[in-house]
Amino acid sequence: MRRFSRRGWLIGLSLAATACLSPTLPLPPPSKPVVEGPDQQGMVTLDGYVEGEATVFAANMRTGEIRGQFTGPDGHYRFAIAAVVGDELELWYQVGTTTSPGIVFKVPK
Repeated sequence: MRRFSRRGWLIGLSLAATACLSPTLPLPPPSKPVVEGPDQQGMVTLDGYVEGEATVFAANMRTGEIRGQFTGPDGHYRFAIAAVVGDELELWYQVGTTTSPGIVFKVPK
């Protein structure tokens, strides 16, 4: 009985070590968000979904401004960033220490 317990413990430890060495799957890029605006203050609102419990970022490529938001379990985000029609924005997100590829899109008319 004692030998079986030791063998089970060693197998469990081996599986745990193997799982720790397995590479993490990459995050998919975010979908293009719904873009509202720009409003009278020169802000556009980005609305969309990513993986839950993530941090979402947007960067205005013209101004260099970066904005972001933490998401809840459903992954929904909605935040504003200064931009004008035609500005290119890059959107990406991070879960833990893993960062998704970014997508670039223009603020529509």
